[in-house]
Amino acid sequence: MRSFKDFSINTKLVLLVTVAGGVALLLACAAFVVHDYRIIRASKVRQLSALADVLGSNSTAALTFDDPVTGTEILSSLRMQPTIEFACLYNAQGRVFAKYGDADQAPSRPGPPGYKFTDRGHLSVVQSIVQDRDRVGTIILRANMVDLDQQMLQYVMIMAVVMTVSMGGSILLSSRLQRAISLPILRLADAAQKISADADYSIRVSKVANDELGALYDEFNGMLDRIEQGEKELQKAHNELELRVDQRTRQLSQANRELSREVNERIRAENELEDTHQRLVEAARRAGMAEVATGVLHNVGNVLNSVNVSATLASDRLRNSKLSNLARTVDLINQNAGKLGDFFTRDERGKLLPEFLTMLAEHLEQERGVVLEELYALAKNVDHIKNIVAMQQSYAGVAGVVEAVSLAELVDDALKLNGASFEKHGIEIRRQYAELPEVRVEKQKLLQILVNLIANAKDALTESADSRRQVTVRIGRHDDDVRIEVSDNGVGIDADNLTRIFSHGFTTKRHGHGFGLHASANAAGEIGGRLTCTSEGNGHGAAFAIEFPYLPVELAV
Repeated sequence: MRSFKDFSINTKLVLLVTVAGGVALLLACAAFVVHDYRIIRASKVRQLSALADVLGSNSTAALTFDDPVTGTEILSSLRMQPTIEFACLYNAQGRVFAKYGDADQAPSRPGPPGYKFTDRGHLSVVQSIVQDRDRVGTIILRANMVDLDQQMLQYVMIMAVVMTVSMGGSILLSSRLQRAISLPILRLADAAQKISADADYSIRVSKVANDELGALYDEFNGMLDRIEQGEKELQKAHNELELRVDQRTRQLSQANRELSREVNERIRAENELEDTHQRLVEAARRAGMAEVATGVLHNVGNVLNSVNVSATLASDRLRNSKLSNLARTVDLINQNAGKLGDFFTRDERGKLLPEFLTMLAEHLEQERGVVLEELYALAKNVDHIKNIVAMQQSYAGVAGVVEAVSLAELVDDALKLNGASFEKHGIEIRRQYAELPEVRVEKQKLLQILVNLIANAKDALTESADSRRQVTVRIGRHDDDVRIEVSDNGVGIDADNLTRIFSHGFTTKRHGHGFGLHASANAAGEIGGRLTCTSEGNGHGAAFAIEFPYLPVELAV
């Protein structure tokens, strides 16, 4: 059975008016019936009391002269009153003097004067008979209430007829009048359903009155205006965002190709990086993973800066090498090959040649060490690029490799990737490492986060006017987690931007693209941790912290 709340608004209004009118009419009729019932009962009492008074007055002589026959004849006049069941006269001593009707029901002695309605629908009246202020007897009359019941039944029937006619008229009238309320509401509901089904916010409803429903129509149309305007602005912003993302993607792709060509000329390993990168971009495009591709470009770009610096340093070292001096020395020896003894003992150039060769050997050895160190850093960065690409390819759902990691060494590696930039801009690195055992974590994802945070700290310092540039890296415990914090005294972050910096595409940098921190926050979540940021505002630096579960190797084993 349907509940009232599930009925249509037409049915609800008709029921509401009908029930309210019916209840009001029922209460009014009931009040009239009760009122008339009380009046009729009071009238019945007055009539019976007056009849008893008349009979008592007529029976005074019979009671005085002790004439029961006359008393009986007087009571026999009650034959004209069909509702009287019995009557009884009592003398002054309270004994029965005369009877009429079913007198066997009369009490043997009269009660006190007054009237009484019995439970079975009878009225009894007891009245004293007084002559010259002396009570000479008592009369009792008892009548049934059949006429009262019949009159009440007629009232009830009339009330039922009135209720039926009134309720029918109320239903007919309310079913027509309720349309003034229900039709505007139904029109509004139909418009809302059509808007919801078709997503057409240009639909408007026409106001038919200036009442509360008219105000609701105005508010509904105003809401549709705001929604339609918001839809247009949202679509415009969406189109602009797609255009900006497409332009930025093309710019980053072009920049990546240029960097790849430059590094490929110096390092053979760049060929493998370019092939891997192109496969990843193509796979991301086919799968609709534009965010993965932009994340790869950003992370690879960070490392490519270090690759470019290392390759440039190695190239400059080789270009400015003292090997040409060695060649000239060999030519000089070859020119004096037949007289080397005299050349080394007598010729001034020959005398200086051994010392020169010693210095040249030392210098070449230093150059060799520097070049080897740069080549080692170059190879390490290339390996890191491979790992970043491989890690980004696993974003489709393949779990990363959890391995034992020394946090201090991992942080140092991340700092080394930006070491050349730190030296170039005069940035001081401060390390505050707590002694922690090796922990189990996805090494490459954690390294990616650290490299990004350190690079952001470097950018914040290069944009700052403060000449005292510092980056502080802390490793420690926080409750049951490991906490690694990277803080700087750079340009800082405005309070309004603290909740937005991890959003996709948002950046405060003049030349940023807003992918790095978003990807880092995602990577932090994938290793079971979280990435947070605090800053006291512009010019007060910023601190980024990555927290993840503390799983020491010895406990895990």
